[in-house]
Amino acid sequence: MLVNRALLAAGMTTFVLATQVAASDGALDHAKPPPILTVEHAEILVADNEDVRAEGYLTIWNGTNQQISLEAIRSDAFGKISILRTDMSSGQTSTRPVEGIVPVPGHAELTMRPSGIRLLLEDPLSQTDKLADSRFTLVFQGGQELKVTASIVQSRDQLTIHHHGQGDVAVD
Repeated sequence: MLVNRALLAAGMTTFVLATQVAASDGALDHAKPPPILTVEHAEILVADNEDVRAEGYLTIWNGTNQQISLEAIRSDAFGKISILRTDMSSGQTSTRPVEGIVPVPGHAELTMRPSGIRLLLEDPLSQTDKLADSRFTLVFQGGQELKVTASIVQSRDQLTIHHHGQGDVAVD
């Protein structure tokens, strides 16, 4: 009986995870957000300055009732991706890698920003001018994967300013 319950629970978990992950091709209706996990924005910042490494920014909406955990991110354009977090305390700013998972609570949004969580993209696998169709593969706890195409921006002021429920602003 215990084995049957474990198999049923595993099957239900797989079913729930498989039905709640989607990529978003356009604007999400923030008045009635879907009850799924979706990536609203994926951007790669490739600065003109050769000394600056590429960074990645995602906006992930979790419209489900349960926490979803981001385990890893892969890319067809970069050999190494690290998730960084900038902490500010007592007037001091420090940047360090995130170890372990990145939780996205139910009915909440993870918006990556230069002064918060962001991706450090290293070991480019192609030339900068060929990044236009770059894809990220997000791996969530439980093995569910989501592939999204990233837009390329040349400076921080071109990153999408995302405010859930208020629409997006692209600064030029």
